[in-house]
Amino acid sequence: MTRPCPTCGAANAEDEDFCGSCGTYLGWSTRARPGRPRPAPAAPD
Repeated sequence: MTRPCPTCGAANAEDEDFCGSCGTYLGWSTRARPGRPRPAPAAPD
């Protein structure tokens, strides 16, 4: 099944994160997105 891009109207699969035509972030994917990296803990002195 496909959905139209809200920006350009191109058809995109429901599991796509970005429009294949214009690159708009679609936001309807259910795939997990990578989180922000956590800073390394401070080394003890």
